[in-house]
Amino acid sequence: MSALAFTVRGLGFWAPGYPDLAAWRARPDACPEGQAREPAAPKAELLPPMMRRRTSLLTRMAAEVAAQALRDGSLDPTGATFVYGSVYGEIRTTLDLLAALLVAGEPLSPTKFHNSVHNTAAGYVSIATGNRAGNAALSAGRSTVAMGLLECAALVAAGEGDVVLVIAEEPLPEPLAAGRRWDPFAAAFALSASAPGDMPARTCRLEHGANDMPEAPRPIPPWLADNPCAAALTLVEALAAGAPARVALEPHLAAGWQCALGAGA
Repeated sequence: MSALAFTVRGLGFWAPGYPDLAAWRARPDACPEGQAREPAAPKAELLPPMMRRRTSLLTRMAAEVAAQALRDGSLDPTGATFVYGSVYGEIRTTLDLLAALLVAGEPLSPTKFHNSVHNTAAGYVSIATGNRAGNAALSAGRSTVAMGLLECAALVAAGEGDVVLVIAEEPLPEPLAAGRRWDPFAAAFALSASAPGDMPARTCRLEHGANDMPEAPRPIPPWLADNPCAAALTLVEALAAGAPARVALEPHLAAGWQCALGAGA
């Protein structure tokens, strides 16, 4: 398991009302009801305007945090491998297509069709950046963050160079939501092989064990707690804090994958 070590060189974050990680970390501990759910959309300036207009919130979130992580880590966007994780992917676009099928004579939108696949964001970002290093999209329920980081760590260990993990999840539409509610958010992690001189708190190792860690100093706010990819938020905050820590990537399980951060990792 020691081979699955890596350094996080860059971070990205977006949520409604919080355009980046700095804004998120400056948030008050007790947000007034509704403050963090202001209508907002990420700038996603990585995508050209014509391309951006055709995309969903999920793809724009993914593009925004990918650009932030690349910039923060000083990574070449054309040479990094990208892994995208989302539990439900472009589910809103998919439901729009299914609704159109129920209307006699209703033509299906070609744009919505190619925007409905799980690797939509991967395609848009790779085209916009001229990236030919490869990408993947995965979904593993509430273990999506864990499986995404495991995939990235394995690629780094295999000598594939820089890897960027992008996690994005938007609210489920009805009737699939069935009363479940959470706000959208996205996070990105730019990973490289560890080297002498790396920031100790950004040097990580994946481990599997009992989820018996103490609660995080700042709990996930209720409006994001039920998001199935909320573990990515915990990891972002731990990395940004710059102190040794152990983060449960599968907190819904008694034992699961964890990320050990710090000099002792």
